[in-house]
Amino acid sequence: MKSLSLSVVVITLNEEKNIVRCLKSLRFTRKPEVLVVDAESRDKTVAAARKLGGKVLIRKWKGYADQKNWAFGKVKGDWILSLDADEELTPELCSEVERVMSQKAPGFVGYAIKRRAYFLGKWIRHCGWWPDAQLRLIRRGKGKFSNRPVHEGIEAIGPTGSLEEPMNHYTYDSIAQYLEKMERYSSLFAANAPFKKRKLWWVYLVLMPPWIFLRMFLLKLGFLDGWRGLQVCGLSAYHEFVKYAKLGMRELLGHE
Repeated sequence: MKSLSLSVVVITLNEEKNIVRCLKSLRFTRKPEVLVVDAESRDKTVAAARKLGGKVLIRKWKGYADQKNWAFGKVKGDWILSLDADEELTPELCSEVERVMSQKAPGFVGYAIKRRAYFLGKWIRHCGWWPDAQLRLIRRGKGKFSNRPVHEGIEAIGPTGSLEEPMNHYTYDSIAQYLEKMERYSSLFAANAPFKKRKLWWVYLVLMPPWIFLRMFLLKLGFLDGWRGLQVCGLSAYHEFVKYAKLGMRELLGHE
């Protein structure tokens, strides 16, 4: 029986600090095809990816889902593993991926992978951040990313399962990094918010920030993550406030 091949897809934009760790973590017994789709990075992302054996294609940024779906169409593997540059596989996860790929009669067209999220250098075990499983391993032609501006996910054609081993996700090294990303994500939300949220933006602005904090800090036991947990919960609540404040500005003034 012919062994099935794997393609790994990573989209990047100024990921010099992360891409080396990500690509070095691909410790498979059979070397996969590695495609990095770079959105015209201004740092050394492209050089680093090529040095580690990745094939790099340059494509102007057209959104998270669009970049990833375009990359899916450029690879040849029987299975596709989609990674973000700030993610890292473990040797145990690599072995499990190869094991499910080698099954003679796999019952699933895709697999979700849990993510250990690190914030300021420590794994956040609560706050609703664990296990954060996302569908990332998919049979070629059996799924694509949903057309959403942020928090896109793979929509599979067929049944899916879950892997036992998690990957590592290095979210933010500083508060400044969080705020920079929040600025982009909140603007994307405001520009693409559904009708209900556009008309009731002021209700969401008042209610969502305190609810998010209480849910994450108390109901999701964020207080058990110490001062990092407090910061995660507080920043998440602030993110909600900024999202709906920007949405209100667009509804009232036509701009953020």
